[in-house]
Amino acid sequence: MGNTSFNKHGVELENSYDNIYYGDITIGTPGQRFTVVFDTGSSDLWVPSGDKWEADEPHNLYDSQKSSTYKPNGTNVALGYATGDLKGILSSDTVDIGGITITDQYFTEARSTPEKDPLREAPFDGILGLGSPQISATETRPVWYSMMRQGKIEEKMFSIWYGRSEDSGAGGEIVFGGKNTAHYTGEHFYVNVREDDDYFFFQMNNIFFGTIDTNICSTGCKVFVDSGSTSIVGPSGSIADIKERIGAKLDCKNLEKLPDVTFTIEGRSFSVSPHDYIRLSDCTTRFVGSDNYDFWILGMPFIRAFHTVFDFEKLPTVRVGFAKSV
Repeated sequence: MGNTSFNKHGVELENSYDNIYYGDITIGTPGQRFTVVFDTGSSDLWVPSGDKWEADEPHNLYDSQKSSTYKPNGTNVALGYATGDLKGILSSDTVDIGGITITDQYFTEARSTPEKDPLREAPFDGILGLGSPQISATETRPVWYSMMRQGKIEEKMFSIWYGRSEDSGAGGEIVFGGKNTAHYTGEHFYVNVREDDDYFFFQMNNIFFGTIDTNICSTGCKVFVDSGSTSIVGPSGSIADIKERIGAKLDCKNLEKLPDVTFTIEGRSFSVSPHDYIRLSDCTTRFVGSDNYDFWILGMPFIRAFHTVFDFEKLPTVRVGFAKSV
């Protein structure tokens, strides 16, 4: 999977069926292992727990009685995601991520999901939110902020690399406290966002299909980078325009016929190739429209193309940086 062992705080990520990326953490003392999605689009940590958790895929279950550092809280929690919903209770315990151990970390013991909920079929156990505290449904300090507060990292940044399916290992890596130079080329281009902004939004202008200006976002659009999304998401009308352009030329046996889709961010062009925005398993696009959003989400296709850094060194400003992925 490339040089992922350079940093003791790097977590190797597994890619499931050319789709979602997830990696290992442990909770409790001794540590109980879980696979989690590292999600910049949410802020809470949850893992399944208890004998009422029903799933179509085998999941690891947290057992508080087996942890000497467990502390009960008991507050009822309801969490909702685009991929599913769950209910549980709030607890705290020691959490270890990439060799970083944080104490008294709040998390949700997920106890139930609705029948036929997608989370029951998920190849991962839980989700670890890396977003702003403003969007924490439990109103508790997120894991990343605990790392910073407890002085567990040398540099207040984390970085994400998602390998492509043709890359060796087809996995990825998230590094807490730095970045792995083996996974990008050139310098990162940074945009500034506010720490108190719910989703670390920044401005995007002009989306090009090849050399053609689609006139989408010509007057500006709000956008954020979401490591937990497998798609590029935007308002339904705009996405329909892009998908229509793609559909006219779509040939999964010859992706070279398709042009890049280029996003303009603060005057810089960031091009995503068809190898990243087309799902080869069923020859569909990774562009998804939503009537609920007036903003854009740059998910997995964008992160595959651009190694992404979240830099918290100069709070309350957060810098989000992009460099060409290798």
